[in-house]
Amino acid sequence: MNNKRFLYLDIAGIVGAILLAIICGFIIIFFVSEEPMNAISSFLFGPFSNPYNMSMIINKATPLIFTGLALAVVFQSNVFSMGAEGQLFVGAFAGALAATYIQGISPFIHIPLILLIAILGGAAYGFIPGYLKAKWSADEVVTTLMLNYVAIIILSYLINNVFKDPESGGFARMPYFNESLLFGKISDAFPAHYGIFLAIAAAIFVYILLYKTRLGYEMRLVGKNDEFARYGGIKTKRIIVYSVMISGALAGLAGMVELLGVHGTYKDSFSINLGFDGIIIALLVRNNPLAVILSGLFYAYLQVGGQVMQANSDVSRELAVIIQALLVIFVSAQAIFNYLKQRQILKNGKMNSSKEAVKVDVV
Repeated sequence: MNNKRFLYLDIAGIVGAILLAIICGFIIIFFVSEEPMNAISSFLFGPFSNPYNMSMIINKATPLIFTGLALAVVFQSNVFSMGAEGQLFVGAFAGALAATYIQGISPFIHIPLILLIAILGGAAYGFIPGYLKAKWSADEVVTTLMLNYVAIIILSYLINNVFKDPESGGFARMPYFNESLLFGKISDAFPAHYGIFLAIAAAIFVYILLYKTRLGYEMRLVGKNDEFARYGGIKTKRIIVYSVMISGALAGLAGMVELLGVHGTYKDSFSINLGFDGIIIALLVRNNPLAVILSGLFYAYLQVGGQVMQANSDVSRELAVIIQALLVIFVSAQAIFNYLKQRQILKNGKMNSSKEAVKVDVV
């Protein structure tokens, strides 16, 4: 019963944070817009106004679901990684090399191979901060954040000089992938690509991994109390490395799915904070893998709503960024929820003590 009450408190807190962030955004609209109701209507209902806008939500949500899962996994182990962006770039680059330079095999073999190489690339880059954390207790926030810039800058150099398509003109990109490798569209009228199904499958896989396997149990136990886990015989350092590598694998897969579904090639700086947005996606649903699907779709809805609002009113889509920033602040402010939980625990403890005292008096 207590667990249900705590769940309801979490849900109420998340919904409250979402509503508060949106309300604050609407207040800003009334101050800056000459047609606030039109802007608000475009923001709220524009993403559902036609099939194209709805497919845009799905396409934007697909990589966000992957990065949200990547961060949810590592957060479950109490490792606050900020390295999904760099791992995404490395994984996507490794997969892009496989897509571009491996020739002469069936797409049914080639596409899984590309995705596998992207997974391995992201996992390998995730191994570095995981090992530093486990071996020398290096602060994972610092190492993962700095390694993002290492990956992005090195890969930018390679794409602008070594692997740049000679026919790309002024654009820094690799040659376009063979069309047989690209994810197809659901339909011409609804041009969302099939990567969304891979994202849903990944969410189910991560849920099974975390809640139905021994490795997932050990990761969650290390996240809750690493000293107790170590006392119970769990090799906590190894679990930390595994969690960051799994996170990197999912981030690398996110980058490759984005390339195969949207861009059709590896472009310089193709990701605009997809890895960092994954932090918000994971925090918004308290690292629940299945709920990450809804969180990613909602976040994508905000982005598309901002674009539609900018096109149909005098308000810039940067307002959606403001709402996202407010959402981060409100959702990450968990102190009030922890306080309410603690009060509930103390209240239950007092009630149980009172019952025990009554039993003693009766005896």
